[in-house]
This record gives sequence, C-alpha cells and structure tokens, in this order.
Amino acid sequence: MLPEIFYKLGIMGWPLLGCSILATVILFERMVFVLTTSINHGQLLKKLSAILLSHKKQPRNLRDEVVTLELGKARAPYDRGLNILRLIAALAPLCGLLGTILGIIDAFRVIAITTNPVTPNMIADGLWEALLTTAIGLMIALPAVIAVSFLTAWRAKVLGNILSSLNALSLNFDLNYFKNDTGDNIAQTNRVAS
Repeated sequence: MLPEIFYKLGIMGWPLLGCSILATVILFERMVFVLTTSINHGQLLKKLSAILLSHKKQPRNLRDEVVTLELGKARAPYDRGLNILRLIAALAPLCGLLGTILGIIDAFRVIAITTNPVTPNMIADGLWEALLTTAIGLMIALPAVIAVSFLTAWRAKVLGNILSSLNALSLNFDLNYFKNDTGDNIAQTNRVAS
C-alpha cells in the first residue's frame, strides 16, 4: 500500500519524503531536548546566577549587560532546528502543490492522447493522484507549524522565567547595597551627633 502511494506521488515524492524524514528527526530531537531541559531546569539559572553573583559589585547596567550576553548564548540550544522546521512547513505544501500541478498536466496529457471517449472515471483517477501530493505536503507541514509554535512559546516561557529571576537577584543586590549604605550613613550620623 505505502509503496503504491509513494509511486503515485510522482517525482515530488522524493522531496516530500525528505521533508518528512527531516521534520521527524528534528521533532524527535527537540522533544528529547524539552524533556531533558525540563528535568534539569535549574542548571541554566544556577549558571547565570553564578555569573551575576561574580559581578555583584558592578553597576546594575553592567551586570544586566553581562547577563543579557550570557542569556543570548544560552538561547542558541533552544532555537536549534526551529528555522529548518519553519522552512519545511513552508516548503512541503509548495512541493505538494507542484506535484499536483505536474499530476494535472500529466492527467490532461493522457486525456489528450486517448482516442477513446473520455469518461469521468479517467478524469477522477488522474485528479486523485494529482491531489495526493498536496494532501501529503499539508500533512507534513501541519505538525511542523504546530511544533514551531509550541517550541517558540516554551522557549519564551523558560527563558522569560530565568530572566525574571535574574532581574530580581540583580535588584536584590542593589537593595542590599542601598540598605547597607544607608545604614552606614545613619550610624555615622548618630556617632557625629553624639
């Protein structure tokens, strides 16, 4: 059954098969990454918190810039494969559409060279084969679009939570510095007044 359907896809069967395999491999790798990252969700926050802590005595804008740079580096693994999935989501339906056009051209060519009367069955059979590539292309593209949306939203949530925690920690450094500085000034003022 499957080889017969693949044969009916015509020349566009190979690009569609390639898109399907590539999308499946990327989706599997991304799901493993999501699970692994979810299990070790605190590792990145600990690493970035340590970097922020090492710059504790620096001005806030410098601390924030260092953390932003490190968070940008840490974002790369979250983005891996997303552009390829976006490309597959755009390319698979176009390959399917091209296959449909080529199939319709072939169906009309067969109808044009036949000397027998053209029956609706001949037309329907040619169109069925032609439209199959569009359906396959859409079946490849839909999971890719859904996966890209899910992975992008998940990345934004995870990195947003980490950024919020780091901002709170950086603000805490400033508040503690201000509290200690104010406390020292009050103590000095009390000593001078005595």
